[in-house]
Amino acid sequence: MNLSTHFENELRRNGYLFRRYWIESIFLLGLVITLFGGFVFAVLSFNESSWSSGAVDRLIVGFALWLFANGAVNGAMGDVMEETEQRTLEQICISPLPLEKLLLIRASVKMLTSLLFLLIALTIVDKLTAARLQINFSVMLALALGALPSLLGIGYALAGLLLVVKRGAVVQIVILPAIIGLVSLPAFPVNVFAALPYSLGAAAARAASGGARIDAGVYVTVGLNSLLYFVFGLLVFRWFEKRARRDGVLGHL
Repeated sequence: MNLSTHFENELRRNGYLFRRYWIESIFLLGLVITLFGGFVFAVLSFNESSWSSGAVDRLIVGFALWLFANGAVNGAMGDVMEETEQRTLEQICISPLPLEKLLLIRASVKMLTSLLFLLIALTIVDKLTAARLQINFSVMLALALGALPSLLGIGYALAGLLLVVKRGAVVQIVILPAIIGLVSLPAFPVNVFAALPYSLGAAAARAASGGARIDAGVYVTVGLNSLLYFVFGLLVFRWFEKRARRDGVLGHL
């Protein structure tokens, strides 16, 4: 069974879950829209000039990128936590695909779903505000997708850690403020913060929403950064997986 077949099966699985739990899915989309709308009108209640200054746009883009980053990091990590709690991790380890590839497929499907939800929410908020937001969706999407592999790499590293350290809730608590920090850092124009995962992509997307011009060098830097952290995370995951198999703790609580 090849990768495309596994990817198709995961799409079908997620489609089934969406139909089976459609109320929860609609509620989640409504929650995201409500949070976006709440941020918009909270900013406006303090300063009406926020429209012209681009503060609302940067706020909305930053929040969207944080949600996207949180979902990406929790992709592989969340799957390992869930499968371990359900005591099914050892079973999926005997699938035709290696565990690392299966986690990547699942994380990719989750990211496509999250991206779709975010684009729908941003579009609705834009309509509700009479198109007064000036978010460049194509630039934001390009930078978010370009920075995505770095987050998947971090998720891989954390997933590997959870194969050995069985304190998933503690890891999630620690990683949450770290993601907020990565999204918030002023890494654009390119500076020392750009060496961190996702920071440059997020900062450039926020700057673009304020009217800044993003040149080709920024996209290249984001891509190289993503590749580096993805490879790093994959190597960390492999090391922890080998150790978990050696110690006989794979899938143990």
